[in-house]
Amino acid sequence: MLLGLGLQFLMPAVFGAFIPLDVQVRPSLAAVLTGLGVGLWVAVIFALLPLLQVRAVPPLAVLRRDVDEGTRRGFDGWSWLARALLALSVVGLAALQVQDLAQGAAFAVGVAGALLVLWGAAVALTRALRRWFPHRLPYTTRQGLANLYRPANQTVAVVLALGFGAFLLGALAVMQHNLLRQLSLDGGAGRPNLVLFDIQPDQRADVEQLLRDRGHAVQPAVPIVPMRLRAINGRPVSQLIATSDSLEALRDSLGEEARPRRRERGGEGQGPERWALRREYRSTYRDSSVGSEKLVVGDWWQPGAGAAPPYPVSLETGIASDLGVTIRDTVTWDVQGVPVVTVVKNLREVNWARFEPNFFAVFPEGPLAEAPQGFVLLTRIGDAAEIGRVQRAVVQRHPNVTSVDLTSVQQTIERIVDSVTLAINFMAFFSLATGVVVLVGALATSRFQRMREAALLKTLGATRRQVVRVMVTEYAALGVLAAVVATGLSAAGGWAIMKWVFELPFTVPWLGFGVLALVLVALTVITGLWNSLDVFRRTPVEVLRAD
Repeated sequence: MLLGLGLQFLMPAVFGAFIPLDVQVRPSLAAVLTGLGVGLWVAVIFALLPLLQVRAVPPLAVLRRDVDEGTRRGFDGWSWLARALLALSVVGLAALQVQDLAQGAAFAVGVAGALLVLWGAAVALTRALRRWFPHRLPYTTRQGLANLYRPANQTVAVVLALGFGAFLLGALAVMQHNLLRQLSLDGGAGRPNLVLFDIQPDQRADVEQLLRDRGHAVQPAVPIVPMRLRAINGRPVSQLIATSDSLEALRDSLGEEARPRRRERGGEGQGPERWALRREYRSTYRDSSVGSEKLVVGDWWQPGAGAAPPYPVSLETGIASDLGVTIRDTVTWDVQGVPVVTVVKNLREVNWARFEPNFFAVFPEGPLAEAPQGFVLLTRIGDAAEIGRVQRAVVQRHPNVTSVDLTSVQQTIERIVDSVTLAINFMAFFSLATGVVVLVGALATSRFQRMREAALLKTLGATRRQVVRVMVTEYAALGVLAAVVATGLSAAGGWAIMKWVFELPFTVPWLGFGVLALVLVALTVITGLWNSLDVFRRTPVEVLRAD
C-alpha cells in the first residue's frame, strides 16, 4: 500500500509530458481502503488452494521425510469452490477497474487465454526438450537442461510468471513499432521537407522563382482540384446517404448484435460509407503514377485519354472499398457545380507515409485543366533556420500560401508517442516485477532440492564452478523458454490488434524482441543465482547431515 501511494507521486512526472494540465496528487481514503480490501482478498483467495491441500498431509509426514505425504482425494468440493471463487474474483476485480461487468469478464477471459497459451507452450517446449535432448553437449549443460523436467520442477510456474509480464511488454513493443511506422513520415535523405500549398495559378511562377533565387530545387507543381461526389453508378449521392442512414437507424433499433463488424480498410466493400459520400475530395490530374503508388487492379491510361467523357479515373484501394466501387464502375463528380462523369480505370495502393502529394482520386490531364484549382510545391531545405526564413519570405509576398515544416511535425509526433509509450511501459513493468517476485518464490520452493543436488554433485567430485554452470544453464534455459513463449504470443497478439483493431500493416520488431529476450534471460539468471547463494555456501556435509 505504501509503495502504491509513493508511486502516485511519480505519475505527474510520467504523464505530465503529454497532459496539458497541472496534476496534483492527493491520497484518497476510499482508494486506500479499497486497496487494502482487494489486497487482503487476493491474499486469502490465492492461499485457499494450497491450504486446502494441507488437509491430505498426515502429521507424521512433516516430522519424517520417509513418510508419504498422503493419497490424493477424489472429488473435492471445497477445492472446486475455491477455484470458482478465484475465477469470479478475477472477473470482479477487472469489472471494478473498468466499471463494467461485461468488459471485466472479457478481460478475465483474455488473461485466462494468455495464461493457457503460456502454460501449453511451456509444457510443449519442455516435452520437446526431453524428447530431443542434446546428448552431445557438455555435462554441465546437459545437467542444467535436464533440471527443467526433473520431479517437482518449477519450469511451468516460472514461464507463466515471467512470460506474462514479458508478453505485455512485447505486445506494447509490437504496437509501438507498428504505429510509429505509420506515424513516421518517410522523408529520406534527399526527399522534400517543406510543403507550400494553396498556391493560386497566378502565384505559382513567383513562388517557384523565390525558391530558386534562394538556391533551393523545386519539384514540379502539383495541381489540386476540390470536388464532391454526385452519383455512383447512376444513383445520386443523396439517395445513397438516405439509404445508409436508414440502415444505420435499423441497426441501432435492433441492438449492437445486429451491427456488422467493421470491414478491413481496402478489403471487399459492402456498400458506400457515409463519410466517404459526404466528404470533399481534393484530387489531381496526371498521366502517370508516382513512386508512392502501386497499381493493384487495372492499368494506367495513355496520354490524351481524357478527351471525352466518361473520363478514366484512378482510385485508392481504401476509398474504393469505402465507396463500394471497383474497376469499370461509374462515378460522377461535382466540380464547382459542373458534373464530371468518370469510369474507374484502376485501383492503387498508396504509401501515405511518403512525403509526396498523395490522392484518393487521380484524373487524366485535360478534363480538369480549366477547373478552379490550387497548386502544391515541394522543396528540400537542409537548414532549420533557412526553413523559417523561407516561410516568412513566402508569407510576406503571398499571405494566402500555407507552409508546413515536416521536420517539426515529425518531431512533435515522436514526442507524443514516446511520452505515451513511457507511461504504458511504466505500468507494464509492474507485471514483470510481479513475475520476478513469483520467480523468487518458485525458486525458494525448490531451494532445498537444489541444495541436495549441489551436495551430491560436490560429493561426486564436481567443482564449485561446475555447480555454478549447471545452475546458470538451468536459469538461462528458463529465461529463454519464457522469452520464446512471450515473444511468440506478443507477435500473435500484436498481429491481431494491428489487423482487426487498427487495420494497419504488421511487421515484427526484431530488435525490440531481441532486447526483451536478453533482458529476460539476464533477469532470470541474476535472480536465480542470487536466490541460490546458500546452495554455494553450504558444504555437502552440512546438507547431508541435515537430510
